[in-house]
This record gives sequence, C-alpha cells and structure tokens, in this order.
Amino acid sequence: MKRKTSILGTLTARTFRRSKSRNLVAILAILLTTMMFTTLFTLSQSMGQNMTEMYLRQAGTTAHTSTKSILDAEIEKIVSHPDVVSWGKSILVGTVENQALAGRQVEIRFASDSYAESCFASPTTGRLPQRADEIALDTQVLHRLGISPALGQTVTLSWRPDLSSSASISNTFTLCGFWEGNESVYASMAWVSEDFALSACGGAEGPAEGQILGTRNLCLTFADADGIEEKTAQILADCGLTGKVKFTTNLAYSAETQQMIFAENIPMYVGMVLVFLAGYLIIFNVFQISVASEIAFYGQLKTLGATKRQIRRIIFGQGNRLSLIGIPLGLVLGYLLGHQLVPILIATQDFTPTVSVHPLIFVGSALFAYLTVIISCLLPARLAGKVSPVEALRYTDAAPGSRKKEKKGRRGASLAAMAWANLWRNKKRTFLVLCSLTLGLVLMSFFYAKNASFDVEKYLLDLSVADFQLDDATNQSADGYDPNSQTIQQSLLDQLNRLGTVEATGRLYAQEVSLPVSQKAAENLSTYYTQDRLDEFASYDPMFPTWKASFDQAVAGATLTHTVYGADGLILEAAASGDYLLDGTYDPEAFATGNYVLAIGPAAEAQSGGLPTYAVGEEIQIEGRTFTVMAILSPLQPMVAGTTPAFDLPLVLQADVFTQLFPQNHLRKFYFNVADESLDAVSALLTDYQQTQAIGMNITSRQTMIDQYEAQTRSSSVMGYAISVVIALVGVLNFVNSMVTAIVSRKREFAMIQSVGMTKRQLRTMLTLEGLSYAGITLLLSYLLSAVVVGVLVRAMTADGFYTFQFTLFPLLLCTPILLVFAWLIPVLCFRNLEKQSIVERLRAID
Repeated sequence: MKRKTSILGTLTARTFRRSKSRNLVAILAILLTTMMFTTLFTLSQSMGQNMTEMYLRQAGTTAHTSTKSILDAEIEKIVSHPDVVSWGKSILVGTVENQALAGRQVEIRFASDSYAESCFASPTTGRLPQRADEIALDTQVLHRLGISPALGQTVTLSWRPDLSSSASISNTFTLCGFWEGNESVYASMAWVSEDFALSACGGAEGPAEGQILGTRNLCLTFADADGIEEKTAQILADCGLTGKVKFTTNLAYSAETQQMIFAENIPMYVGMVLVFLAGYLIIFNVFQISVASEIAFYGQLKTLGATKRQIRRIIFGQGNRLSLIGIPLGLVLGYLLGHQLVPILIATQDFTPTVSVHPLIFVGSALFAYLTVIISCLLPARLAGKVSPVEALRYTDAAPGSRKKEKKGRRGASLAAMAWANLWRNKKRTFLVLCSLTLGLVLMSFFYAKNASFDVEKYLLDLSVADFQLDDATNQSADGYDPNSQTIQQSLLDQLNRLGTVEATGRLYAQEVSLPVSQKAAENLSTYYTQDRLDEFASYDPMFPTWKASFDQAVAGATLTHTVYGADGLILEAAASGDYLLDGTYDPEAFATGNYVLAIGPAAEAQSGGLPTYAVGEEIQIEGRTFTVMAILSPLQPMVAGTTPAFDLPLVLQADVFTQLFPQNHLRKFYFNVADESLDAVSALLTDYQQTQAIGMNITSRQTMIDQYEAQTRSSSVMGYAISVVIALVGVLNFVNSMVTAIVSRKREFAMIQSVGMTKRQLRTMLTLEGLSYAGITLLLSYLLSAVVVGVLVRAMTADGFYTFQFTLFPLLLCTPILLVFAWLIPVLCFRNLEKQSIVERLRAID
C-alpha cells in the first residue's frame, strides 16, 4: 500500500513539474480567487464589528442591558447573580446648564470604573474622581468651556438640583481625567466622586417625584448577547424583583440592528458567490485543458493497470499542490487589500475603524478557495479516470463525441471559416471562456448603471433647501429648543452679506404655544389614527408613550402645545411647493398679508376622512390674533428637524408676522444660497465662526450631505466595481490560457497545413480571427445581456427612492476597444513564440 502511495506521489510530482505554464495560470487563478474571498471576509467581519461599535456608541454603552431607576438594595441582589459577568453603577446628580454648553446635554454623574468604561467615557489621561472637588470630562466639553485638556485645570459647572425651580448652583472642580469626546452619543458625561454625588443627594436613595437628582443606574453584561431579555427576566425572577425593576436591552444587540448589519454585508455575500463562480470557471477550464492535452498519458497509465481512483488522485494531488502555493499567497494579499479598503468603506468621524483579525477570515477564505479548487477538479478528474487506452490514442482537442462534417465548396475553405470552425472544436472550453468574459462585463454594466441612476437632487430634496443651513445650538437639545438662544447672531449674518455672494436666504423662528384643539381637528385625528395605525406606530417608535399622551389630549379637544413657526424665503418656498402641498392652495401674496396660517400634517396622503390637523378654512387664534388656515403641508425635514417627540399640530406663520407676535425670539435656523465660486470661502468663514464664537451652532451644507451619502454607499459601489474588475480579469486570464493551449496543442496541425502551402501570414491571420471571434461573441452577448439587465433589473431597482433611471452601457463602450486589442494581441504573441520552431521540428514533435 505504501509503495502504491509512493508511486502515485511520484507521478503527481512529475506531472506537476512538467506542466509549468498550466501551473502558472492555475496558481494565478487560485491566488485571485483566494485574494477576493479573503478581502470579502475581511470587509464583512470588519463592517459587522465596526457597525456594532457605532451602534454601541450611539446607545452610549457596551452593556447588554441597563435600568435607569433602581435602589441600592436591589442592585446588591442583582449583581450577585451567577449569570452577571460584569456590572456598573452610576448616580445621576443633574445636567450642566453653562451657556457655553447650550445644545449639548452634559450629565453630572458618579460612575464606577466598569460603568465609565462601558460608556466609552473612561479617562485615557488621568483617572476617575476620588475626592469631592475632582471631575473628569471629555475633550469636546472642555473645548466648549474654553479649557485646554490638561490635568489640574479648574472647571466651574452650573446645574439645578431642583428641576421645578430655575435656581441653579455652581461648583468648582479640579480636572483629574479626560478622554476623547464623541458627538454621536446622546449626552456627554461629567464624572464626579461618589462622595460628591451622595452629598448632593442628601443621603436619599432615589429621586423625588419629578426630579432626577439621586437616580441610580445599573448596567449588566452577560457571557454573550444571546437571549438578553430572557436572561434579564430570569435574573429578576430569581431575585424576586419581577415587576419592580425594569431593564432595557441595548438597541445595538437587538434583532433589528443585527438585521441592519446583515443587510450592509449582503454585497459581500453576493460577491463571494460571484467570486466562487468566476474562480470555478477558470480553474475548471485550466484542469479541463490540462487533462485534454495529457489524455494520452492517462491512457498509458490505464494500460499499465492504473485504476480510475488512482488517476483521479493524481488530478486532485496536482490541485492540492497548486492550492498550497496559491491559497497562502492569496490570503496574505487579500488581507492586505482588505486592510486598505476598510477605512475607505467605513467612513466615520466618531471613531477610527478597526480591521478585524478574526480567525474566521483566514479559515473561511482558505476553505472556500480550496472547495472551489476541488469542485473545479471533479469533472476533469472524472474525464481522465474513465478514458480507455484506445480512446486516449484517438483523443483530439475537439470535444469528445463531436463529429466532423465534410464541407464542400468551390473556392475552398476561407481563413474566416477555418477560424470559426476551430473556435467550436471544443465547445465546452469556448463556452466557459465566453461565460467568464461576459459575466464580468455584464456585472460592470449593472453596477455602473445603478450608480449612474442616483439622482442627487432627489436625495437632497427632503434634506436640504439651500447651500448652507445654520441651526441654533439648542435646536437638538434634549432639554428642548430655547427661543431666546442667540447662537445665530446678527454679526454673522452681516459678515455673510458683506461677502456679496449670497443669492437667496430663508429664516425660521419657532415658539411653543398652548392652544385649544378645534372640534374639527379632533375629529380628523380620531378618523385618521385608527387603532391599527396606532399599534403600528407603537411597534417601532420608542417614544410612543410620550406621543400618545399628548395625542389623547388633542383628541379630547383639550389644550395642546403647538409649535408655531415663522418662515420666509427659501424654507417657506420649499415647504409650500410641489408634493409638500397636501391640501388647499398656497398664495404667497395673500400669505404675506399676515391673515393666514399654514398647518403641517403627516408625511402621508390624505385619507377619506381628511388629514389629521386643522381643516383648510378654519380660524385659529394665536396670541389674540385670528388667522385662517390657507393650506396643509407635509412636514419638510429641514424645517421640522429637532422638534419634540410629543404629539404636535405645527403651524407656520409668515416670518415678519411671527416676529411681531414674539419679538423676543431669535433665529432658530437660517438658510442661504451663495455663488458657486464662493462655496469654499463661505464654508471656511462658517467653520471659523463656529469654532471661535458659536461652538454649539450646527452647520449643514449640501456638499456635506452628498459626501455623507457617498460614504454610506461607498461599500457597495467599490465592492461592486472591484468584483466586476476581478471577474473580468479572470475572464481575460481564462481567454489567454485557452488561446495559448489551443495554439500549442495544434502546433503539429499548423505545421502540416503550412507544409502544404499555407503562409505564415495566413496562419497568423487565421489565429487572429479566432481571437477576434471570441471577442466578437463576448461583446455581442455582453451588449444583449447588459441591455436586458440594465433595462429590466436596474430599471426596477431604481423605480423608487432617490433614483432617476438612466439607460447606459458606458462600461461596455469603454471595454470594447480594450477587449478587441487583447483578442488581436494574444494570438499574435502566441504565433511569434510558435515561429521559433521550424516546420520540420514541429512535425517531428510528439504530442
């Protein structure tokens, strides 16, 4: 048995060493296949890892579950449970009210080491506070306070111990630690010592009614993220606290979030399927051609007594040797490529993306690549194993079973006809080459057409009404918008006007006003919001209880807090035009008289019972003045973004009328367009103003939104093109291998037809026509299939959303001359190599 194994190993090694050209092509194919698998695995693992971290940062904690109201005795019971791997505790003191921090919620808290670490807020320089006069802050809070990040700095914070009173107190601390801030979290943390927190609470174990001072928080982490809610429920049951303590699962670990992460990785999974297909096409073709050219050798082995299984082992042995060379190289190159692509595909300002080094990347890539090689070897090994010695002697480059037909003609065979006939001598090989080439070109056309159909104006329509939008610092504040805030100062507007390039502007003011809901509006609400609609709303909105409480007030016809806007210019024109006008007619001149108001309804079409707001023609009294509802608008994001989560019936007045009613209010938002040539100058001016005079002011530009969209979609776009290019390269490699093998295997045949009169020029022309035939058929199939894919599939995929379908085959037009050049060049180079041997030498050669 050992001798048989030794003989098979020797035969495999000698056959392997003899097929140097085949080995080179096969190793390149395996290397490319493995490289793409590794790159896709790296990107998939890295994207999942980084997206999870992004959601964890947005949630503000890495803990699996947490509670925002609990007693110390209850904490002691829960943390002693064996299922709890780690836990953290915090005591909330209050929120900072320094004017410099307007628009940014900063919570004063005591935190244990593990709690601070789970909140991404553990000091990287210094430590957590230990004395009552110490504090730890992030760099963004320090920057807004105008304090340089250095240990020992003095920090003074104002906060309210009693939320029912406007009185605040100030405390001065010494900075004992700091870390890099993160804007994506809902609030920044100001860590104080436990002594300070307990002293501020006055010894109370929990907050008083309507207060937050003394609130205990607890976060728990388990061994894994499976069944978090079930584990939490079991712990509460074991501790006898069911119904007494309520935990909330971290949204980053929810099924919905995991589905979103999976959806982001779908392009990677599709890419793996395509890579497998492309790799199979070329590796299979390489071994198919190799077996066909060495079929006489395998026939001789059969004569000497070799079995089917032994011959198959020789084929698979060669595949194993090629894999041992190609797969490790592909793993290294693929991971290096993935390492470079991860920062490009995962663009975020919140943290630096990390490249995963999970063992699954290398194990999975190697396994997939090896399976591709093994599957590719199955049919060639079967062909070599079942051939008989007699069949081996008669085997030619033509496909098995093909029957030659006698061709008659008065003028004899033309070079084109001979080239065409040679192309189909081995239909399987030709078919594989055509499929390999066509697949890459069609995929390239698909991805390009889909990306070309993206309409940036449609994307920006719901997000931006101007080149620049300035938001007051308190617009997104957790404590609510402050109409008296003066982040957008007149001095800034004067600077912009002095530039002389501002082309159009728009103002937005806002004020919350308590108004009674009319009977008609209450009826519209009851009709529109059916129980099914409310149940659906409750299923996905975590703020539904808050919304529902104020909604019930409105339906009952009670007094409701309305957000009254004052708008003009760009924002008013956008809000009252096109699809945003749901009912009524907007007359700018009549609206400017100050006798009318616009009602904002839902982002939906009117139902049979009307829209859930005031009806057109109704009269509403605001600050003692009567207005008539002129029209109903759909909510425009640049106008309503930053509003309260409670149910609201927003109203829009003309800006000058609004300032007459509320003269003390300042701008909430300001919109303006500038000349294209001054975009960079204006952007620089705003950035400098934000950093020096209005730190909390938010700046949004159209270009920023475009860049944000490109960053979000870069993953699928880049991978789509990358996979297309690699598959196209695999196709070209397949074509090169087929042409080279076809010419080398027919060198005696060419010598014979040259000996009877065919010139070198005629032979070169025939081979060139054969290569151009490959290119011609590939292009024909590519144009036909791409037209169908783009015209049907891409059209259907871009029917909705931010797309305007564009039929384009630009990648094919670009690749056509390149493919034709390759189709002409490769046969010419092969022929030159063939010419190095004389006709006599080729006739004497043994196949």
